[in-house]
Amino acid sequence: MTITTRSIAQHESEWIYSTILTRQLNLSSLNDYIHQIPHVPLIVELYIFICGYAFNPTMVPFWLGLVNVLTCTGLSGNAVAKFSGTTIDEQWGKVLLTIDSNKRGHMNMAFYLATVLVTLLFTELGKVSFATTRPKVPTTGYATIMGADDKNDSIKFKRRFGSLVASLKSKHSFPSGDSSQAMNLCLFFLRYVPTTSTVLTLGGYSIPVRDVVLFSLFLPGVVFARVFYLCHWIEDCIGGVSLSLLIHWLIIPFLRDYTVVLAKSFDLM
Repeated sequence: MTITTRSIAQHESEWIYSTILTRQLNLSSLNDYIHQIPHVPLIVELYIFICGYAFNPTMVPFWLGLVNVLTCTGLSGNAVAKFSGTTIDEQWGKVLLTIDSNKRGHMNMAFYLATVLVTLLFTELGKVSFATTRPKVPTTGYATIMGADDKNDSIKFKRRFGSLVASLKSKHSFPSGDSSQAMNLCLFFLRYVPTTSTVLTLGGYSIPVRDVVLFSLFLPGVVFARVFYLCHWIEDCIGGVSLSLLIHWLIIPFLRDYTVVLAKSFDLM
């Protein structure tokens, strides 16, 4: 038994899914393969679910709180902690150290929230501009709730947490907002959130183990989960990650400087 997640004529008529990248990497077949994975062990799906649900709007307070806590603990020794080692990062650390120790976390939290909103703005503009269709969720043979298939042999495809992961998603597909936000979080932690974790030296750059885990396990997990739960195509996730990289290159530095200006105007520095 197979499931159909796309109308081939409609899907390939959307140019974003018929580019040279899609053809050269055979992404259409890979999309189909991931969408049609029958099921995975519960412990594996728990990991996929955590990644896939991580940027549901209800999770924003969690990430804000984490940025606050890690900033305060990372700078508790009143010294620039282990950022990734670039001039920009150390400058940001010095900026945070000029702020009262009780307010450093709040400032970084506000900065992170600003990056979340900017990323959201551009992903939603992209969705409206491209207006691409999401994968089609089958109406038969497909379960999205834990235990729904216990006594039903006709259900061959299980996504135990599919209803949760797919909740509050917007209409259009490209680019993936969750993938954009995942890359935004990884880059923000790498460049602006201090850490006392062990640092690895890779290619002349010092990268905290925390950030290695984020980039090697968490970010790919989010991308896979969005495809696995039939929320996106692989191209959407590539677009989301690329968009976030572009935003951090072109916009976030100006946003960082504006955050400093605001902090000075409110006598935080």
